[in-house]
Amino acid sequence: MTQLVGLGTCRYVLGVPPLAELTIDQLVARFGPTIQRYLTGPLG
Repeated sequence: MTQLVGLGTCRYVLGVPPLAELTIDQLVARFGPTIQRYLTGPLG
């Protein structure tokens, strides 16, 4: 959850240029695997 909140804050609230300039497809390519691993990866 903190990764998503941080990403949203940096992209939409603070407008950090490297994140704010990415397209949705680029965001998914870069952060999607990590978020998916958090949601479905092994706990151990």
